[in-house]
Amino acid sequence: MVTESVNVQRDTSPPQRLDLRLVERRDAGRDYVRLVLEAPAAWESLPGQFLNILCESDPRAAVGSERRTLPWEEGGEWPLATGLELGRRKWPFVRRPLSVSRVLRDGVSVRLEVLVRKVGAGTRFLAARPAGASIDVVGPLGNHFMPCHGDHLCILVGGGCGVAPIFGLADWFAELGLACVLILGAPTLKELPVVFHEMPAATGDALAPCANLSDPDIEVDTILSTDDGSAGFHGTAVEAVRRRLKDLAEDRPIALYGCGPERMIRALTHLAERRGAPCQVSLECFMGCGIGVCLSCARKMRDPASEKGWTYRLTCQDGPVVDAHDVIWQ
Repeated sequence: MVTESVNVQRDTSPPQRLDLRLVERRDAGRDYVRLVLEAPAAWESLPGQFLNILCESDPRAAVGSERRTLPWEEGGEWPLATGLELGRRKWPFVRRPLSVSRVLRDGVSVRLEVLVRKVGAGTRFLAARPAGASIDVVGPLGNHFMPCHGDHLCILVGGGCGVAPIFGLADWFAELGLACVLILGAPTLKELPVVFHEMPAATGDALAPCANLSDPDIEVDTILSTDDGSAGFHGTAVEAVRRRLKDLAEDRPIALYGCGPERMIRALTHLAERRGAPCQVSLECFMGCGIGVCLSCARKMRDPASEKGWTYRLTCQDGPVVDAHDVIWQ
């Protein structure tokens, strides 16, 4: 379902390769680290866009960690590939696509927040970079979320590391003066990538706004949900959305926005279909290049112009933000 969007007169920066200085790193819950990168003053991106970040950028360090000798190109800077490198699990060859979580502006200073979850060699390498390190990025890439026109209540849903672009979306919608509520979900409190002034209590099936967030500082009502009931609403993020809808008048227009595990996004899409509500989601998938070359991020999407009624689209170019009703779930 498509709804008219607010006309946002704001251009985004063209994609480019940049060396950004890491000015701060902060722990953000179990397995998560928040990196703050210094960006050019002219940087413009919108929630949903991402960076493709190089992980192990020093080839000699990479060869050293390989624990075997590789012949080097004559006069070159890279070792000759032998084919065995592709089978090595600990050498992150491709860049890692990470959402721009927030854009922080202070006068002419622009800083980008990136949320990193340490799940593999590449993300562990990034999470371990010290302040002052240079981070090789390509971006901003992809498209972005769009606010709905009218008096919709915008319900923003983030699950796991999918909360990253949702934080920036909450910032933007608050700036636009839109009515919205943010729902953050995780299996347990320890797996929420946020820091609290004091640990929030469990509220059972009640939806109590959480005022304990210290990192990030969000200016919209925020509801926590945990699958095990260790804090906030006892249930999944989508169950918390259903509970929130019970408190709304049947004729109150809503718009749903989400990013997180595919199971959560599918459930949010089905809820939007039953409610007849617009729903934009940011898809999470593996990307090798982020610029439409490797074709590793192809997704099956509805396409009325196609004889089959569907086509494959690249998440890095036609997304990562899509109309949830267009996704054909496998």
